[in-house]
Amino acid sequence: MGLDLPKSYRLIGATKLLAVLVIISLIQHIEIIINALRFDVLSMVPVGVTIVVLISGILACVGLFLGEKWGFIPLYFYIPATTLFLHVSLIPFIPNIFPTQHHDIVMMVINGLVLLYSVLLLLRRMETNYIKEY
Repeated sequence: MGLDLPKSYRLIGATKLLAVLVIISLIQHIEIIINALRFDVLSMVPVGVTIVVLISGILACVGLFLGEKWGFIPLYFYIPATTLFLHVSLIPFIPNIFPTQHHDIVMMVINGLVLLYSVLLLLRRMETNYIKEY
């Protein structure tokens, strides 16, 4: 089941799965982004960070859906930035399974695993391109 597909198709499918995770996190936490974008003098730095995180998420989605490797670059900014600044889990609802005092730890572990998976996925994609060239 799925093993008859060429490896490159599975890698592109996994890349699109990462894009779907980013889209879900953007949609699920849109109210955080809207609240952070309210302009006042005291919150200019958080607004700037939120805008950069939002742009990097959108660029990551576009690049990953197109199957381009450059989509990983904004993804590598988006994942840590959402973890540190917005406190958003890329895989929704899993932190809610755990007690409230452990939500931040679970969110960091989930986002760390997604980041590690995306690094391994990019390495696999680069490996297959290297093999095809020679």
